Amino acid sequence: MPSTPDGTPIDHPAAPTEPPRGGPLLDRPVRQVLLVGHTHHDVGYTNSPRLVDDLHAATVLRVLDLCDTNDGDGPDAFRWTFEVARPVLRFLDSAGAADVERLRRRVAEGRVAVTGGYLNMTQLLGDAELGAAYDALDRLRAAGVPVRTEQHGDVNGIAWGAVDAMRRAGVDRLVMALNPDHGRPPYPQPTGFWWEGPAGGRVFAWLSTHYGVGEEWGIVDGDVEAAEAHVADFVAALEKRDDYPYDTAVVHAANDNRWPTALFLDVVRHWNARHPDVPMRTATIDEALDVLRPQAEAADVPVARGEWSDWWAHGHGSTAREVAVYREARSFARAAQTTLGLTRLRGDGAPSLADVMGYRRGPVRLRSDAEVARDLDRVDAELLLFAEHTWGSWETYAKPHSSFSHSHWNAKAGFAYGAFDLARDLAVEGLFRVVASGPGDAGAAGGPGGPDGTRVVVVNPTERARTEPVDVEVRGRTRARTVATVPAFGVATVPLPAAPGLARAGREVACGAYRAVVDPARGGVVSLVHVPSGRELVDAEAAGHGLGAVVTETVAPGSTHPMVVRDPKDFHPDLPGPDFDRRHAAGDEEPLVTEGEAWVRIAWRTTPPGLPAAATTLTLYRDLDVVDLEVALVKPEAFGPESIHVAFPFRVADPEFLLETAGAVYAAETEQLPDTSKDWYSIQHAVGVHAPGTAGGVLWGAVDAPLVQLGGLHTGEWARTLRAPTGYVSSWLMNNLHFTNFQARQEGTRTYRYRFAAVDGPVTRERVRVFGRDLAEPLQARAYDGAVAAEGPLGLRVEPADRVLAEVRPLPDGTVRVRLRNVGAEPVDAQVAWDGPGRVVGGGAVRLGPHGVGDAVLRREA
Repeated sequence: MPSTPDGTPIDHPAAPTEPPRGGPLLDRPVRQVLLVGHTHHDVGYTNSPRLVDDLHAATVLRVLDLCDTNDGDGPDAFRWTFEVARPVLRFLDSAGAADVERLRRRVAEGRVAVTGGYLNMTQLLGDAELGAAYDALDRLRAAGVPVRTEQHGDVNGIAWGAVDAMRRAGVDRLVMALNPDHGRPPYPQPTGFWWEGPAGGRVFAWLSTHYGVGEEWGIVDGDVEAAEAHVADFVAALEKRDDYPYDTAVVHAANDNRWPTALFLDVVRHWNARHPDVPMRTATIDEALDVLRPQAEAADVPVARGEWSDWWAHGHGSTAREVAVYREARSFARAAQTTLGLTRLRGDGAPSLADVMGYRRGPVRLRSDAEVARDLDRVDAELLLFAEHTWGSWETYAKPHSSFSHSHWNAKAGFAYGAFDLARDLAVEGLFRVVASGPGDAGAAGGPGGPDGTRVVVVNPTERARTEPVDVEVRGRTRARTVATVPAFGVATVPLPAAPGLARAGREVACGAYRAVVDPARGGVVSLVHVPSGRELVDAEAAGHGLGAVVTETVAPGSTHPMVVRDPKDFHPDLPGPDFDRRHAAGDEEPLVTEGEAWVRIAWRTTPPGLPAAATTLTLYRDLDVVDLEVALVKPEAFGPESIHVAFPFRVADPEFLLETAGAVYAAETEQLPDTSKDWYSIQHAVGVHAPGTAGGVLWGAVDAPLVQLGGLHTGEWARTLRAPTGYVSSWLMNNLHFTNFQARQEGTRTYRYRFAAVDGPVTRERVRVFGRDLAEPLQARAYDGAVAAEGPLGLRVEPADRVLAEVRPLPDGTVRVRLRNVGAEPVDAQVAWDGPGRVVGGGAVRLGPHGVGDAVLRREA
């Protein structure tokens, strides 16, 4: 029965009988229209993120009430899809047993569907956050709510590794209601195809129309005449397509953060009165795919394999500082869960540890097991909320100075800083607890120190031994860098390094495996020779500037491109361009060379056009085959289209680029879905650059910034094919090329960090994956003058350590989970064992298929 916006039944007049404005629907293969009611879930945009998240949780009871008011099993019964899982998860946190049973019953009846995406996520997510999002589905199933489909709206890409992660989570159908602005779909919308993951498993992907048609066509507001006309045109267009082998049209009844109403039921009744030959019915997305998937199986629909690289990922460069904070928070979170998990297995050591106030000595107090689990979950939630696709309000470009725009961004940024604060706090506690853990002598010296007894204690949170640079703060006044070798899941102490020598002027520096020449006038390093192989790594002549150069990109003066003179929304594939004026920073001061015990550093200053001076530092190591580069930028707030890049013009001809995404490594161009982004890519941390079939290449990684352009700068090309004749990697730090959602101003003062290494052997996907993981999970170091009871291996052993990655996490039930990831395409028989103090049970053999993931659980017994 028709209803008012609050669900109250009303009488409905007879439907008019004149022909629909969309034209007759005769002799059509489309036999039915399924209308899927849902709310597009933005954490913000229409209102502050502080409010929207709670409002979405409140929609669950509203939906259940509308099911009761508009009951039955007819075509106009109220049916609803929760586009993402988070509102239902929050509902389960506080709902009474009766309301949980109402939800379970409506799902069982097919009146309500809950989908498997935690939120509408960006490609910022890494392995651990992706895993946390899918692990949350266990709570739904435990409540009797099955999850079969994942649905995304507005997001134009998703990491390739999500295919395997979905299948592990019991979800094998994906709906992408892709936004056609700022990008292209891989196939015409709507259509279905099989998306094959790295391990060979497939999900059925339904590339839907944008959800916004529900508002644009008058459906969600119950404008029956407009809705009829638009749906009729939509059906007619499907009829004309030779590549649409389906007898069903799926239409979205949704818009941004819509409070659920039953108005769209009037559209169903009106349509059916006018078009009995092509009936319309409400449906959940589960029901829609139950219809579409068998038809896809019977038809010759495409099978696609590779990354769904997101054209909208350029938004990750809209707020460079906060994205870097988010990535720092991830690193702290991973370190925290490992050290706290190892402490749980070893047992807490010195009881006085909790009595010391202040982070320069130790944590304020020790969390209980329950508090550890709670706070790790809180970090997961904050990370997922930040990586969700809503960056700003609807008016960030129309009213960039409004209090609402600033408040909205303050709330969004708060997710990154909230995750950072809590993860850092957990990581500090975990480090101090683990170095004092177990039955060892709490008063042990633990290694050599400086004159006052201070030394550097270093924890390795990963499954393989590592030798790496570490930075520490010394007595709150200075920072020191040294190199530490730490066993797998172990602790080492090393002396506090002596202060470096006085700086001297110089343009050339040699140390360990590398010899470098810097020319500030050309922006950076013009020669970098890998001494063992004799290879020159920098192609400064072809690039026109040196490695590490800061390159600014602004619209060429006098441009009449539509995005400049008409609307920023016209930065679009249908309108290539505009032309950009690209200039590198230059300087005339002599670089300064500084030598430490384990390293040599060369630093120079350049001035990017229109910006204050930037400070760049290249560090070479005596005993390590890696190079570190840091760029300290001061970026004042500015409006208007612009970009900033940091250039890495590697000398590799006709290269292949291997990019680290969540759960996988893929080859740019050859392992991508059709027409997905080639101008830019959002990576986790690492890129491999090599010429296939030849020895030698480069492993490169960005600690703070996820966006890269490959083979040169491609902004605005909207290329269908990657043009990359050289090994040039651009770290695309920041840009302001949006028209809504993201920030209208561009600023991001910070030091941005990079690491790279020459590779003499093959650059494999496995090496890229490990290189990226090590950047994401660095060795944890702290200047320390206290007791170190635990040194050396802490007891956890994972084998074969050269073929798997391990994540350790303490669980609420008192156990410790070790999640193993096979980095290769061959099966692995892995072992998880405990060789440390105390009685620990569990672990054992874990069989991992190609690119497989498996868990082992351990428990300390009294």
